[in-house]
Amino acid sequence: MSDIATRLDETLKTAMRSKDQATLNIVRMLKTRMMERKTTKGFTGEVNDALWLELISAYSKSMEKAVGEFEKAATEGARAQITELKWEIAFCQTWLPKKADDGQTSTWVDEAIAGLGGKEKAKIGAVMGAVMKGHKDDVDAATVKRLAELALA
Repeated sequence: MSDIATRLDETLKTAMRSKDQATLNIVRMLKTRMMERKTTKGFTGEVNDALWLELISAYSKSMEKAVGEFEKAATEGARAQITELKWEIAFCQTWLPKKADDGQTSTWVDEAIAGLGGKEKAKIGAVMGAVMKGHKDDVDAATVKRLAELALA
């Protein structure tokens, strides 16, 4: 069993003992998503920490998108949902490796621009590609895009 799976099991047990329904719900949902992934046709890998991180990251990103949609709705019910989704995002972030801050990411963007030979707006895709290739696990793609656009403006 992976380290993350073991920690999730412990978190589930603690949440059950303390009757923490929100934590129970998200841990059960993550475990269910992993079971679905394992049982899909053609799955041949093993359930390891990398797969757990991929699953938790994907779920967190989908919740971030949902927050954006609920913010557009701007109703009373949407505000309550946004609060819940933001809590879930924060919970997921505790399981994911920390991403580089804007300062470090900006340094990598500047290095990529220098390596590509100049500040041309058309090179944004190449800059993003270079940064993501070298630092995929350390950066957020949206942050790289934002900083690359600023640097190439």
